Amino acid sequence: MFAWSFSVFVLLQVLSLTANAQIFQAGNNEDEMEYPSDTLERKHEWWLGVGGSAFYAVNFGTLTVDVIGGTAPDQPKFTVMPQGGMGYGIAFGPVVEYRPIHSDIGVLLTANIDWRWMEAETTVPIEYDIFAINATFEAQSTVLYATAAMSVKAQLGITGSFAMVGVIYDQPISTIESYVWQHEVWEGEAPTDIPGAPQTSIKFNTVTDFKPRFGIQVGFGHDFLAGMFGYRGQLITPYVILQGGTPVVSDPTSWNSVSVRLGVMWRGGID
Repeated sequence: MFAWSFSVFVLLQVLSLTANAQIFQAGNNEDEMEYPSDTLERKHEWWLGVGGSAFYAVNFGTLTVDVIGGTAPDQPKFTVMPQGGMGYGIAFGPVVEYRPIHSDIGVLLTANIDWRWMEAETTVPIEYDIFAINATFEAQSTVLYATAAMSVKAQLGITGSFAMVGVIYDQPISTIESYVWQHEVWEGEAPTDIPGAPQTSIKFNTVTDFKPRFGIQVGFGHDFLAGMFGYRGQLITPYVILQGGTPVVSDPTSWNSVSVRLGVMWRGGID
């Protein structure tokens, strides 16, 4: 019985040493193997699709606007200078990407129609003759932009994650609405949300000279391989980018913004 057990023990030791030798040899062979840099296994160089996004902006600087107090030709007007503020909006448009199959670098082109709402406000009540007894002002605008961007994408690791950096151009094409709210308050009191006497809110149309913008954007995203409608050569890409550029309004004072944009793109591979 003891001899049989000892024989089994020796056999197991021999098998263990053989297995370890094979593993060691396989480990050496792995050093000579080539691994794909992208687990998505892209089979196309060109990708065409659409994308949509939403953004939130923080405004800074000073916006100068004229308060138009009536429709009569000689009606006097005065200027207010709200500051800072915030904005938000949405965008939608086509997307084109080029990336060589065995490359970690690609180029992404986007074009969008961008709907934007922006506001700035004064924080200290203003007195101006009989036209502003003790008032704060809030300037609001809704603008359509045509935007274009070109970004360079760099693959991160062996998954679909990537970083991107690029340039953007914003062209205002239509001011849907631009006005100033005049909020009258009691002397020494701050404005509230309650309208009417002794508080009065008056809405005036105004004109804001929005300028074309040049800027940069940096961000991150992730490409997911999708198979919709029976066709597997598709990418769905959520992303986040930070955008900044030249002033939104530059005359007679400078008013600008920095925005964070969240979006998603869908693209199909084309031959």
